Amino acid sequence: KRTRGEAGTRERHCTGAQRSRVPCAASNSATMADMNMEFKSDLDKEEHDAVVRRLKILPNFPKKGLFFKDLSHVIGDPKVFRIVINAFVKRYSEMNITAVAGIESRGFIFASPVALGLKVPFVPFRKPGKLACGSVGVDIKMGGLRSTDADTAEASFGKDRLEMHEGGFKQGDRVLVIDDMLGSGATLRGACELAALLGAEVVECAAVTELRGMRGREAMQGKKLFILLEEAD
Repeated sequence: KRTRGEAGTRERHCTGAQRSRVPCAASNSATMADMNMEFKSDLDKEEHDAVVRRLKILPNFPKKGLFFKDLSHVIGDPKVFRIVINAFVKRYSEMNITAVAGIESRGFIFASPVALGLKVPFVPFRKPGKLACGSVGVDIKMGGLRSTDADTAEASFGKDRLEMHEGGFKQGDRVLVIDDMLGSGATLRGACELAALLGAEVVECAAVTELRGMRGREAMQGKKLFILLEEAD
């Protein structure tokens, strides 16, 4: 007979397939209504409500006092996912974007279909050591950015670095940078520096939503930023 502690240990180490059978409510997530949280966007009301209904909130993740927005159900619903992608494509269709960069890994999910919609190249910004050919990169740290030859630097959740292929951009490319969420702002700010290394201009950085408590907007230091779903004041 297992004790309560043994059962708890087994639950914590269960396989992904086992965990997937646990309802979201069991993992302490909640809907917008549960959290009494409201959002604003440029979407029409029907589309806005459809996306918001698919957001799940995880209180106190990844740090106490933060409210993580889980987008799994947004991308898991084809109609809602299309609403999000179409909103980005509509916004940038007249801005003469020549390339879309996505940040590994969740940024790829949104950036690549937006690139298809805009009919421009998709350029992946990778974590270190993932690119087989010649690459350039920037190290990222919480308090700022510095371009070095080192493999890692301090970042919002530890150490991080962004890299891209040497020929990923052409001189003068007008780049849209997309990530799933704005956190500390360090990664998006690093993406802007990385694009600049190859002579590209970042027209705007975009994300579906943000972790507002991490003050990422301040870290962006005035760089152009678009958040599709903003927390209402």
